[in-house]
Amino acid sequence: MTLVLMKEKTVVKQLYRLNVEPRVIDQLSKLAARTGEPKTRIATRLFTEAVMGFKPPAAKKNGAKP
Repeated sequence: MTLVLMKEKTVVKQLYRLNVEPRVIDQLSKLAARTGEPKTRIATRLFTEAVMGFKPPAAKKNGAKP
């Protein structure tokens, strides 16, 4: 019997065009220049990490307000 491992295909889809402040673009440009990595790749990675790492705040008991 032969075992064949197939690499899982990743489907990528553009979901949003984000409007960001000029200072964010400046910082992204500096990172890209320093690392040699394209701005798009850096932005995609940072956005993905932020979304995947987001934890919503814990629900308050009895609807109490802080």
